[in-house]
Order: sequence, then structure tokens, then C-alpha cells
Amino acid sequence: MAISLPVRFRSDGVRVSVETDPLHAPLRDFLINDLGEDVSAIARARGRLSDSGRPGVSGASGGPNAPWQELFRYHRLDFDGTFVHVRDVAGWASCDVDPVVLRKCLDEYLQEIGALHSRRSLERVLSEAPSAGEPMATSLALGSVSHRTQGWGLVQTPRAVLEDVAGLTPHPDACVPHGVLETGSGACWADLAVWDETGIRLRSGTKTFMPRGIDPERLMAELGKTLTQARFVSAVPGAWSGVVAGVPVHGYVDPEAVLRLPCEPIEVGGVVHHVRVFFPELGDSGVDLEAAASGASEFAQSVNGQPHVLVAFLLHDVQSHRHHLDVVRQARPGWEHTGNACHLRLDVQTVRLEHLWLPGHACEVPTGEFASVLYEYERRLAG
Repeated sequence: MAISLPVRFRSDGVRVSVETDPLHAPLRDFLINDLGEDVSAIARARGRLSDSGRPGVSGASGGPNAPWQELFRYHRLDFDGTFVHVRDVAGWASCDVDPVVLRKCLDEYLQEIGALHSRRSLERVLSEAPSAGEPMATSLALGSVSHRTQGWGLVQTPRAVLEDVAGLTPHPDACVPHGVLETGSGACWADLAVWDETGIRLRSGTKTFMPRGIDPERLMAELGKTLTQARFVSAVPGAWSGVVAGVPVHGYVDPEAVLRLPCEPIEVGGVVHHVRVFFPELGDSGVDLEAAASGASEFAQSVNGQPHVLVAFLLHDVQSHRHHLDVVRQARPGWEHTGNACHLRLDVQTVRLEHLWLPGHACEVPTGEFASVLYEYERRLAG
């Protein structure tokens, strides 16, 4: 069951703000003034709580509910075995927080601050990179590197810098859609590898690039125009299809906030705010991909969760991309992959798919049935 938090975090890409009601002002002030943007300090405060959300105290006499106290510069945390009392050092204000809720607050705050640091680091690298004479790429859906991140981002940078910084590797030439070769137009695709500090591959994924030369202003204008003609994809909640800058695209909106497409021009501004991601479609395969994905997904008889997540994986991550089918087939247990729409985790007995843009939407499929789905989808692609 979802936990209701007493604070809300908002990031504008420059800083993270914390909003709350007057009753929980001491908690807000503790996060901002005592922890701030210090990732280590947030992690240490978070480490005061055990994995179950209850404070743990080292030592022979300490138990999971043993009282403890932690003093910071402006506030003091006191745990009495039931609640964490957040008090300012002057004793003027305090509030009581359940330790499970406090742990969740620190989890989200750490994610927001970590994402802010990553963005600043990328922007710093990009600003220092030479750009003269280098081809540019407009990158969409960078946020989907992590399933914890929501929303879509737009970055323009030399392709070579993205390859160096993000570990991008171009797909084989046979995979490149819409005349990218020679003309430099159309969408570009690349595999993304995320590595830890020891050089171990943590996860891989696919990032999509729109045609070179499309500036953000034109892109937003094109998106607005697209939404007046786009249609919802009936098989997947919130999914839509349309054309941006002459390139067929798929995308997602918040299905709870946007009830219909197309929308009138007067509504476009509001709808754009609910666009979570969009990405180019591969070259025309001559196959009804929506029907192929829906039909192939029916070969999984033991889906645990929402079946439309499997449809989204086929339609928006594989598309008509046989290279993706080959990559997934060659994967071994423990492999993870982040695509345009879904994050895939392969275990010995099951394949788990988590949707990136529909929070809480996921499904698990037995590995044998998943293989059957891939085979059927490829058969339908062949026409």
C-alpha cells in the first residue's frame, strides 16, 4: 500500500524545494537546513533506520525499537520507540513522524538530490565540450535510464560527447531507421550501458535521438501540432501515436489527467505538461505493429500483473527492431535492460517488466512463455 508523505519534493533542474503543511514545518526545515544537498548526510540520516523502516541501534543492548537521539546543527531527532520527534534546537517547534514515513521521505529526497547532481554534472561536461564541426543530436527520454525517474528531458549535444559520457554505442547499420545514413535525417538509435565504479555493467538500455537540427522551440511547437492530430493506442493506457517533425512517433501521457486525443489547440498547452515521453518510430515495416504486439502477447498464458505492459514492451521497445529481439534472446539470468517504455529484468524462471511511464504498472511472465511471445511477434513481423 502506498505511503502518504507529509512533504512533497519539486525540482526545477536548479534546486530541490520541499513543500509541506505548517504542522510538519520542522521536518521540512530539517531536510533543507541540516541535510541540504549533501548526499552523504542524507544517506547517513537514512542509515539510522533499518531496512524495515524501524530505527536500529548498534550494541548488545540495542534493539530495533530502542530509543535513540541524533543531534544536527539546527534540529534534533529523538526516537522514543514509536515515533521520531523532529525538534529545532531552540525547542520552539517540533513534529512527530512515523519512522517508516521518515525513511520514505529520505529515500525520495535522496533520489531528487542525486538526480539534480547528475544533471549538473552532465550539463557541466556538455558546456565544456567543443562543438564546432561536430554533428548534433537531440536526445529524448533520457529520464528513462532509471525507472525511478518520471518525465522527459531534452538535451542537445555533440553525438561524440554523448557516446563518451553516457557509454552510447550506435546500433548496426541495418537497424537505423528513416534515412539516417548519408542524409543525416530521421531518428538515430543507440544502446546505453550504465556501469558502476568497478567497471561492472549494471544495466543496458536504448536511447532515441530525433533528427539533427531540431531546436527545442521547434520541437515544442511540433509537439503541440502533433497532439491536435494524435490518437491514443487502445492497447496501452496513456500511449499515443502521431508525427513530430515529419517523423512518426509514439509517446505517453498521464492517463489520469489527459482524457482524449486529439485535443483542440486551446488545450494543447495544458496537455503538453502531461506528456511524459515520446520517441521516434522505426521505419515503416508494412505491419500493423499494434495488432502484432497485442496478438503475440496472448501467447503468454500466465501473466502476473498488467498484460498491457507486455504489449508496451513489444510495441514501444522492440517495435520492428529485430536487433532488439536478438539482444533479448541472448540475455542470461540477471540481465536488465531499460528501453523507451519498459525496464526488463530476466531471472531464471521469470521475466519482469516494469513500465517506466505508468507508475506501478508491471507484469511477470514465465521465461518459456516470454520466449514464445517473442517468437510469435517475430513471425507476425515477417508478415
